Amino acid sequence: MDNINGGETIVFDKCTENQGQGYNPATGKFTAPRDGTYVFTWTIITNGNNHRINVDLNLNGSLLGRAQSDSRSGRQNGSGSNTVVVNLTRDDVLYLSCGDWGGRHEHRIYGHTHSTFSGWTIN
Repeated sequence: MDNINGGETIVFDKCTENQGQGYNPATGKFTAPRDGTYVFTWTIITNGNNHRINVDLNLNGSLLGRAQSDSRSGRQNGSGSNTVVVNLTRDDVLYLSCGDWGGRHEHRIYGHTHSTFSGWTIN
């Protein structure tokens, strides 16, 4: 995924499971199908050509968590991950977006199976 701008919703290019149909693969947004406690985890891989990114988990438009990946040190890929446990109400909306990194607004992450976004209920 190239040229991701600050504030832009990250839409993954592959969706392998979507039980309950809460995730919309066209918009990249998850809408809670019911009240409950949910776990969300995401991992971001940046390519080793001086790319860096903050990826924010947003709940109804407000920052809930952040993962940071930095590959500025050379040819090695960078990675960042985070996990959040949150109580949701039916129709709450969660999504990942590109966070600001010191005014830099052009970012690249590896898609397909390298960067991931997952969620499930625990009650």
